[in-house]
Amino acid sequence: MRIPRLHLDDALTPGQEIELPRDRAHYLLHVLRLSQGARLILFDGRQPLDFHAELIGTGKRAARVRIHSVEDNPLESPLDSLLIQAVGKPEAIDWLVQKTTELGLTRLRLFNAERTQTPLRGARRDKKLTHWRAVAASACEQCGRSRLPEIGFADDLSSALAEDDSGTRLLLDFDGQTLPALLNGGSAAAGTSASILVGPEGGLNEREISLAREAGHAGWRLGPRVLRMETAAVTALGLLQQALGDF
Repeated sequence: MRIPRLHLDDALTPGQEIELPRDRAHYLLHVLRLSQGARLILFDGRQPLDFHAELIGTGKRAARVRIHSVEDNPLESPLDSLLIQAVGKPEAIDWLVQKTTELGLTRLRLFNAERTQTPLRGARRDKKLTHWRAVAASACEQCGRSRLPEIGFADDLSSALAEDDSGTRLLLDFDGQTLPALLNGGSAAAGTSASILVGPEGGLNEREISLAREAGHAGWRLGPRVLRMETAAVTALGLLQQALGDF
């Protein structure tokens, strides 16, 4: 039987006893229907560690766990991956965050592109970031990861590009080259870190494409068909994991 995994946004240590937040207690007791003595795996999202724990106390709306031991989680990809993603429709970003987390993404940097239809700013942006981090935590619970991808927001493309120190930098572009050409003697070199820049539904404009090329991003042509923004990002990350990661 698969042991349930639970993300807690706290520093965890062996021997620690924790009163779970109400929503986490509800999930264990009323969704999974666990009882006292059930085994759990906890993780804090900051490090690739699994904390083995036991459910030691239950109530109508409360649950308490005790951590027994800790072990390394070997499921993090050797590829240090960064997705620089223009903001799109919220439901599309939800799906993108979930699937790229499952694929092993290391960092996600969102930004308002010049063709973003509904830019995110201020309190609404902060609320969405909190939501997307929760989506990533849920995806980690499902797929077995213990380290959450780092999700942040850049003011614009220039700011996002300034944070990119990847060895291989790629821009999804219909005028670009294939991945084998880029990684084998093309304008990008294989390595242990890689970034992918993906525009919004309407694509990046010429100025943004120029900025990306000046920052060292080589054009990558995925194929002949026009993919949705989120499909393109997930497909690209999967291909990079096959070429440079653990697929």
